[in-house]
Amino acid sequence: MSSVLDDVPHHERVAHTNGLPPIGLWWPMLERPLRREVLENVHAPLRAVVVRRIYELCELDPGHAPQLGVRLGENERAYIAGWMHSVDWN
Repeated sequence: MSSVLDDVPHHERVAHTNGLPPIGLWWPMLERPLRREVLENVHAPLRAVVVRRIYELCELDPGHAPQLGVRLGENERAYIAGWMHSVDWN
């Protein structure tokens, strides 16, 4: 099972209330320094540079990215918690 859908039109990728594409598309590709920044406080608003990078990773126009007050939703925080749990297995 995959969290990434094939051939999803770009305009349908941004469907969440916070304006971000589905986290399964961008979180695996997000660079470590930006990931660490998000992990420091998953409830804090994301910096504009992080949001722009998310849009770039999803091949969306970063000029249309929301600028201020973008926060991860409950489902996105749950995704990250599951991801952290899975990478902690040794």
